[in-house]
Amino acid sequence: MNLKKMIQRDIKKVFLNPRELGEKHVVDGEEMDILIDENELVEREKKYKTMAEGLHARQILFFVAAEDYGDLPLIGRRMELDGEYYTVAEALDEGGVYSISLEGNRP
Repeated sequence: MNLKKMIQRDIKKVFLNPRELGEKHVVDGEEMDILIDENELVEREKKYKTMAEGLHARQILFFVAAEDYGDLPLIGRRMELDGEYYTVAEALDEGGVYSISLEGNRP
């Protein structure tokens, strides 16, 4: 087995496996295993962008298997994560794993 095939196998068996690094979350009404990047989340939350009328931008970065999610979401699309709505700020296909950055407003 070559390295690319081993990486593809490990996406769900290790990286997104809830017994290892992943967690179950509801994305757009579907439960799936994702990995929220907690370190990046902490760094981004330190840098809240103050917006008009006292709203603050909240950012979340998560990883999901492309095969679980489907087509890569478009930037600007509305997305639901665990019952809260966000806007897709960035979405990249990183070799079978999507990294999706979301932004939402907090009052």
